[in-house]
Amino acid sequence: MSNDKHLPMLAGVITWSAVVYIEFQRLAGTSYATLGIVGYVSFLILFAAVVYHLGERRYYARHRIFLHLQLTIALMLLLIYPSDLAPILLVVWASQLADYFSRQRAILLVLFSNLLFYSILFFHWQFYNHIVVALTYMGFQIFALGTAFARVSEKQAREELEQVNQQLLATRIILAQSSKQDERLRIARDLHDILGHQLTAINLQLEILQHRVDQQLQSSVAETKQLAKQLLENIRAVVRDQRTPLTVDIRQAVKTLATRLPALTVEIHGDLQLESAQMAEQLLLCIQEGISNAVRHGNTQYLHLNLQQDQRCIHIDIDDQGKGCSLPIKPGNGLTGMQERLAQFNGRAELIPQTTGCRLSITLELTNA
Repeated sequence: MSNDKHLPMLAGVITWSAVVYIEFQRLAGTSYATLGIVGYVSFLILFAAVVYHLGERRYYARHRIFLHLQLTIALMLLLIYPSDLAPILLVVWASQLADYFSRQRAILLVLFSNLLFYSILFFHWQFYNHIVVALTYMGFQIFALGTAFARVSEKQAREELEQVNQQLLATRIILAQSSKQDERLRIARDLHDILGHQLTAINLQLEILQHRVDQQLQSSVAETKQLAKQLLENIRAVVRDQRTPLTVDIRQAVKTLATRLPALTVEIHGDLQLESAQMAEQLLLCIQEGISNAVRHGNTQYLHLNLQQDQRCIHIDIDDQGKGCSLPIKPGNGLTGMQERLAQFNGRAELIPQTTGCRLSITLELTNA
């Protein structure tokens, strides 16, 4: 469980324990004791189930149901026994809404819960100051809800910053490899423009000199001319080699990315060399997003990356040993972003549930390339 979940869990359990300690003393010996105990324990179980997987997308539907059940249990406890502490459960409930509902929906739920709470106060408890009590607890709920939304906003900001940093790192890796090609081209131009022309001039001078020197020196001049000619051919061969397009090594790029995640073991099989820096950058960003999602959502510590390439397609599989994913899979921002990146290269990304963990499968068709 991450640090984002530790504090809500701890605060909720402490609050629940304080309320239960006092309420159980009040309920002891009454006809409501058994029902009260069942209600409070059920509320805690539902709360723990929600907070343990707080904000995880694959549990959204289930946790929304749990939140509605928490509200029902809290209101039922208020119905069976008038208490000035039991409404604190509504505050605990409100602190979880930000992770599963929009701001507008969460506020409407809080207002609805307080309308029901006010009705219980007015018709069942018959408190004289029921309006003050209702407004006080509604204020606590809104405060808890606002704090929760601030926490969610901070988490989203951290994730967006992390994503930007990862994109910058991926771009830097591609640029580092691409800059080698620029350096090779510069060296090739220098060799051709400077040494090539000078050696050609030397060969011409030696040709002239060979016809003017004594017979005894002509053989030495011929050997020198032959060496200069051979050196010129060698330089031209080097220039041709330096002008050969340099490919981007995806395997090495992924290894560089993995060094930023020391707690993660990445095993890479296969190789992938791309001449297009733009395609390499987008592929690397997709791989990076897949690794981040496997760590963030799957809590995996091991990844297996398989790289395959032939004349018709590029195929990449990322297998993790994490929590896995349930069906049906609803594409989130990460998977949708991958599809958008790959669309320009006639590619696609697919998340496939496995017996253990998940597989992110990336395919690029090269038939039209």
